[in-house]
Amino acid sequence: MRRSFVPAAFLAAAVLTGAHAWQALVAAADHPDDRHLLLALYAVLRTAVVLAFAAFTVRRAEPHRRSRDPVAFAACALAVLAVFGMAEPSPRTAQLLLATGDAVAVLGCIWQLVSVLALGRCFGLLPEARGLVRRGPYRLVRHPVYLGEIAALAGLTIAAPVPRTLVLLAVLVGAQLVRARYEERALAEAFPDYIGYMETTGRLLPALRRRAVAPVATDPATAHAING
Repeated sequence: MRRSFVPAAFLAAAVLTGAHAWQALVAAADHPDDRHLLLALYAVLRTAVVLAFAAFTVRRAEPHRRSRDPVAFAACALAVLAVFGMAEPSPRTAQLLLATGDAVAVLGCIWQLVSVLALGRCFGLLPEARGLVRRGPYRLVRHPVYLGEIAALAGLTIAAPVPRTLVLLAVLVGAQLVRARYEERALAEAFPDYIGYMETTGRLLPALRRRAVAPVATDPATAHAING
């Protein structure tokens, strides 16, 4: 896979999401109610997330070891399909569900954007160790990008509670859990400090009780390199 393929693919996706965001903004200008404003905000945030993906895959850090596991590839593909396969809300959906779902989706997207910005050029589609990040949302959970994406799709599911969205949400959660396990394995092999981080930080939800872990002596130069 050429280095330029991944950022080009994300850039193409950003064009599509950007066009949808523009339509949502036009609709919000014509109908400035809470529903249309939330939809426009969500569309703009999704475009910002995809643009961040595109930017951070340009000249990003090389992984310590390339992922070649077919299960990891399949989990990544399923996650992408689930995100782009969500159904639109039905006109018969109750207003309370629409408002709640839209708000949850926007909050999930905000969390995801902040997490991607914290991750920076360590971002990758496949579970590969490109760097050890423990700043921002990563202080609370080990996989905040996955959490934000799940929350955003959970919001869309609330707004469109039909079998299709429920199945896609379940597929996304399963795929992200598989990706998280592979990613944790790669990070633990590349960075010994990651084991202690796993002991004190929840995977997708903040740990209710943090266990004390003895600090690991780290060479200053290495610490700078793995934290970007």
